[in-house]
Amino acid sequence: MKRFILSVVALIATICTAMAQEQEVAIECDWGVLSGSLVMPNGGSDTAVLIVAGSGPTDRNGNSGMGLSTYCYKMLADELAKEGIASMRYDKRGVGLSMVRDMSTYVDVVFEDFVLDAARCVEYLRAAGFDKVIVAGHSEGGAIALHLALREDIAVDSIVLLSAAGFPMDRILNAQLSAQLVPQYLGLMMTATNLIQRIKRGEEVALENIPNELLSLFHPSVQKFLCSSMAFDPAELISRVEQPVLIVSGGRDIQVTKENAIQLLSKAKRGEHVNFENMTHILKDADTSDRIEQLMGVYTNSKLGLTEGLTAAIVKFING
Repeated sequence: MKRFILSVVALIATICTAMAQEQEVAIECDWGVLSGSLVMPNGGSDTAVLIVAGSGPTDRNGNSGMGLSTYCYKMLADELAKEGIASMRYDKRGVGLSMVRDMSTYVDVVFEDFVLDAARCVEYLRAAGFDKVIVAGHSEGGAIALHLALREDIAVDSIVLLSAAGFPMDRILNAQLSAQLVPQYLGLMMTATNLIQRIKRGEEVALENIPNELLSLFHPSVQKFLCSSMAFDPAELISRVEQPVLIVSGGRDIQVTKENAIQLLSKAKRGEHVNFENMTHILKDADTSDRIEQLMGVYTNSKLGLTEGLTAAIVKFING
């Protein structure tokens, strides 16, 4: 088995399974501790996949306190291990065990901070001795993967974009909210569009000017992060990526449509696209595209497995 150079990383616990060993790791940062899980096949591996979570308080396993219970990242890590590929997944800053020492500073967090944290994970994997590092970013994590691929201070061999946006964040937000609010709540939709435009311009919108229905999305504490997320175009980013890119989309994705994958593919230098007709945004199949039915029957079903063929497509891309 490969020797691991743990240096600044503290090995806290090792959980042995039939196919792999899962090790808890902690990376010291100036803001706190970045906590993650490294899954190593028992036979060892020279290749590691960094799994980057989507937006909001989604943890390393693909769950959140907001009702999301999928374990999709944990399932992906376990399936990769069965194919002889190591992986690392982690709690993003302020989520799960990656606690911020001074939460009063969290209001100043911007998108680039999340990119820097992911870069530390890549550095950890390189220090651990992995010859090949692939970044698999889900949803918002896809944008992080694109930024990592363009950094000159770290080495990323290829990236996998799972249900990732192909258009700027303000356009994605408008599309998602429109699907939920129009035509029944047209007035609220108009307010949301106005808020998005103001935040993109860098304006600070006061709490009293945000309707309660939109507060969780546009709260003043997240406006700086939203503004920084709206500042780039994923299609422009991928046009500069030299590494191979696998773009994965789902035909029943109610959050990021297949058109986003097509947009990314059209701009990629070395891209390939795989679409799974019944796959939802959380990488699991559904027999409906109804938003409420998916939220109730798929997003909360931790026992439902990943879309068949998803891991195989990722493994084929990595080995290819």
